[in-house]
Amino acid sequence: MAEMPFVDTDIEDEFVMHATSEINIKKKRKRTTGRETEEGSEAKKKQRKQYQPNYFISLPITNPKITGGIQAVQDAIIQKDQRLSKAMVRSGSLHVTMLVMHLSSKEEIGIAVGALSDSKDFVEDLLKGKTVDLSFQGIDHFKNEVGFVKLAENDQTATLTEIAETMKRIFQEKGIMAGEQRAFKPHLTFMKLSKSTELRKQVRQIDKYIKLGYNCDDKYVEAVLVYLVLYFTPT
Repeated sequence: MAEMPFVDTDIEDEFVMHATSEINIKKKRKRTTGRETEEGSEAKKKQRKQYQPNYFISLPITNPKITGGIQAVQDAIIQKDQRLSKAMVRSGSLHVTMLVMHLSSKEEIGIAVGALSDSKDFVEDLLKGKTVDLSFQGIDHFKNEVGFVKLAENDQTATLTEIAETMKRIFQEKGIMAGEQRAFKPHLTFMKLSKSTELRKQVRQIDKYIKLGYNCDDKYVEAVLVYLVLYFTPT
């Protein structure tokens, strides 16, 4: 296990990103007493705390052409508004999140390490020494708070999805709270307002910035022999 090098990664942002594909199910409202409402609220807070991710598995993105392209986008945005320099993800921290989870004890960490080892065996058997070519093309935003580069849909992305979904199953079968029921939506975050509380109050929307200086027809490919590392983020 390695201590997390992605010091400016906000796992909550990464976690929330996957929720966009979920179907919202409305439930009928029930009349409750004030006490029941308060107890229900406390229960929900406790549940959210239990499921708050504090560990994640990711693929670092290091291809100079990709990181250079993202740097160009970031520079164009900062040139337009210097305040947004605080929102940028550093080049050494760029990654694609594969799975998030909550580990609350040394025992659970040990179980997660075992699950990661099992995942590694699956990946090696699936790829048989081949690489996965990840194509990054186009940018978008989530709730006007997180800017990210999209992965082009192709057979390689399907392979990455298969790896992520199998990892989630392996971890969940071992009793680790990982991924919940959210679909895997790979993306590469390059800016997020949550990196600065002050900035989040000053800037309400980023959609007008993220398209600056970026040609969405450009395609960058990261060829990686998939390897998995469990990174730790202090809470």
